[in-house]
Amino acid sequence: LNCPDLADVVFILGHETPVEKIYAHRLVLAASCEHFRATFSNYAEAAEAKCKLELPSWVSARPMLWMLAYLYQGYDVARAQRIAFNLNKQDSSNIASRRTSLSWKRRGRQDIDSEIGEDLCCLLRLSEYFQLDHLKQWAESELGKLLTPENLIPLSTHAYFCNASQLLRVSIYHLRRQYGELVGVDEWEELEPAIKELVLAGVDSESNSASHISQTC
Repeated sequence: LNCPDLADVVFILGHETPVEKIYAHRLVLAASCEHFRATFSNYAEAAEAKCKLELPSWVSARPMLWMLAYLYQGYDVARAQRIAFNLNKQDSSNIASRRTSLSWKRRGRQDIDSEIGEDLCCLLRLSEYFQLDHLKQWAESELGKLLTPENLIPLSTHAYFCNASQLLRVSIYHLRRQYGELVGVDEWEELEPAIKELVLAGVDSESNSASHISQTC
């Protein structure tokens, strides 16, 4: 993975400066992912010696390597993560990037969670984009473990637009619990209306249940 020798697929991360390339093999990708099988079967460009695929601007190198390693390693997410991190370190061409990688274990827990969270958010979006349901479910579960009051609204928004129903349900649950603290906050006011409706539906239901119980008593 990510070696130009014998690779016949090149992913282009056009938003990077300089342009970054990730190398892979058509046979491996087509055998392990229906999306790639359809891509290589339907596009005339796939018949070329090297098939060049430009990635959307939101794709970062390390999550992309993570997803590709997942396909190469028989859907082993943990092993794929280790390979992706190692490949990403090897590709770091400047000293600052290498020092950042080497100081990984010395950084605070909050910094580590933030960086992993960013990778997982991109991985979730990649799994939705390339229709990898098992990887998507795993990424949702891992992001659910990183939910905090500070990132609850942005993660619920990310879950909504990635069609990540599992993560969205967890986020909605916690948003309902914190509804009283959210009212009037700018992030709440700017939240996607559809998410607000889901939150408020549960809040109203709980209020009606509480009212019914008090009347019964």
